[in-house]
Amino acid sequence: MTHKLVYFYRHPQSAYFSIEKLFQKIATKIAATYPADFDVQEQYMPYTSKLKTVYQNIVFTKEHQSDINHITGDIHYAVFGCAPKNINILTIHDCVSLHRYGRANPRFWIIKLLWYDWPAKKADIITVISEDTRKDLMRFTKCKPEKIRVISNFVDPAFHYSPLHFNTGCPRILFIGTTPNKNLERLIEAIEGLPVILDIVGSLRTEQIARLKAHHIKYDQSEGLSQKALQEKYNACDLVAFPSTYEGFGLPIVEAQVTGRPLLTSDLSPMRDVAAGGACLVDCFDIASIKKGLLLIMHDAGYRESIIQKGLENVKRFSIDKVAEQYAALYRELMQEKKII
Repeated sequence: MTHKLVYFYRHPQSAYFSIEKLFQKIATKIAATYPADFDVQEQYMPYTSKLKTVYQNIVFTKEHQSDINHITGDIHYAVFGCAPKNINILTIHDCVSLHRYGRANPRFWIIKLLWYDWPAKKADIITVISEDTRKDLMRFTKCKPEKIRVISNFVDPAFHYSPLHFNTGCPRILFIGTTPNKNLERLIEAIEGLPVILDIVGSLRTEQIARLKAHHIKYDQSEGLSQKALQEKYNACDLVAFPSTYEGFGLPIVEAQVTGRPLLTSDLSPMRDVAAGGACLVDCFDIASIKKGLLLIMHDAGYRESIIQKGLENVKRFSIDKVAEQYAALYRELMQEKKII
């Protein structure tokens, strides 16, 4: 018997699309692989998440819910629109919003209650994309560990190995994302004086542009890229710098590895766990450490090739087939528990 499976996405935004990119691929794979089990549908919230639109998005979810409802991230509160008789799954990618604000800030408590505490209680199961996010979620919400399942992200099958001769004279460094945790400011200081071009994907704030100019950085900037355009960015770069201070997973890590680009990332979980030896690990809070890592990649061809090869081997464990199979198995498990057969 086929059951309706609905994936709920946040309202489309040009600057934020990674969650949708992931789950659109999952939805397509589930529909193609298990057509006898799941009738897959996708729904986008009608409004961006603001306090005045939260209720309207919840009503939208209530009107479009079905047997199996999967809230794919960022709009955690949407699970309030799902009836308890149905299977209601919530994916939480990270707890970055709770790290951003101190407990003295009212925003912390609004986000904690409306996006984390209450949705975590309402959902039947929460999936997270890394062990680090699982630990973070338990610390912030006191959610029981048995309610949380770790299902990692996957590397998009559209990305593929693309050999490129490393430009030792003036390498192009690809940098994805410009939110505070991505650590652009320290990277700018680390590359000052180096003969490189920084290729930034993401919108730049006025102060970031000023910092780039003050440190005399040659850079290109783009945003709202299509998937194909993003792939071309990876293909055109010489190395990928991802010295993030906080991530739930870190997709640029596996995207760089599968493309065959040397990668610099943070010596923090989950980045070092996802990279699994296929990257130059640095102290992301230390500008000198970031610079030292960049220089090592730029000038040591043997080291550069070794992390590329380790990366190519590592990404084999992040296939979409494995991830889709894990989600399908979870849906079936919950169907049996709730006797939706």
